[in-house]
Amino acid sequence: MRGPARRLLLAPVTITATKPLLPTHVKGFLWVDTLFRGTRLVRDLEYYWNPRAANLTGQTIQFWDYLDRRHPELDFAALSPDDLGHLYVRCHASGDTRPMDRLRHYTERVEREGWVHPATRAATRDWKRQLGLLGVHDPGLTADRPAVASIDETVELLARRHLCVDHRRHGGPAYLDGTRWGMPLRPVVGADGHANYLLVILRDLIPRLAAGEEVLLVYDEDLAHDYALLARVLAELGARPSRLPLGRVPIGGVVRSSRHGGWDGHSLGRLAELCLREVDPAVYRLGMRLYFIAMLKRTASEPFRPDLLRRALSRARRMLGEAGDTGDLPAYLRGFATPAGWVDPYRLTDGLFARRAPAALLDHVYL
Repeated sequence: MRGPARRLLLAPVTITATKPLLPTHVKGFLWVDTLFRGTRLVRDLEYYWNPRAANLTGQTIQFWDYLDRRHPELDFAALSPDDLGHLYVRCHASGDTRPMDRLRHYTERVEREGWVHPATRAATRDWKRQLGLLGVHDPGLTADRPAVASIDETVELLARRHLCVDHRRHGGPAYLDGTRWGMPLRPVVGADGHANYLLVILRDLIPRLAAGEEVLLVYDEDLAHDYALLARVLAELGARPSRLPLGRVPIGGVVRSSRHGGWDGHSLGRLAELCLREVDPAVYRLGMRLYFIAMLKRTASEPFRPDLLRRALSRARRMLGEAGDTGDLPAYLRGFATPAGWVDPYRLTDGLFARRAPAALLDHVYL
């Protein structure tokens, strides 16, 4: 007989509000939200989101420094997310960023007090509002969660397990060492002392994962090599990781990072404005999930298409009008669980097209 399922830690890669929510971000939030709301009905689940992980990255810190140096006259709290995003693009296109060893006062303040730049605080409030309209569970966008372990403690633990090559005492970097699995060394602390996002994640996860505990890593598929290494390291330390890579959403047929621009007119705020002129909030919430989960699928092959989004909204309206009884909802959801024990958002959502949508499922997972 199988014992009770262990807790699953749901750990998506985090992002900082330095731009508006764009189709790739919306896809990620909707996949994770549907997975979370479905899985928590069938097993013990913790959704772990730590804003500090993204706020400590070089891209974020350098952008905050750019704002303070080049635009001190701005009322950052009054900036719209789109305006902030345009400054973000300009910053990274200009090459006007300072090295991280000159920006320690920012990282130290984030580490010490959970400080967030006023521009990002304002954009995060807009994100919360937009995601609330979409019916997305707030994972803690404004929470302050100090890392349990320090950089030194984490590097030393990894080094004791022969998972890290530490050259810091010689003025060099520290590397995650996956060579035993045929993986190259991966820098996680630079010679300047700045720890990248992988080490920040490990600082968070290692102390939280008891031996044999399960963790689901959700991430941009462009980070596949890093997350394959991360999963190996966590498994070596006794955890049971599974992975869910998600593809970016091409805009205009092009897959690019938000810092390269090309996203004007495609923010979630703009999509919500257009959709909610035509449909009520329930149709909007379900239709967006039908589109970003079932129609776009997991990979990055399908570009953003407004015509398909309109079709998804029409289908959502019909589904809500025709919803039927569910019966045993947890038993129904278990039929869409992966071998790792979490509910597959794609299979669950795609299944809505093939049968009458259960009303309780829509209420508890999609609306």
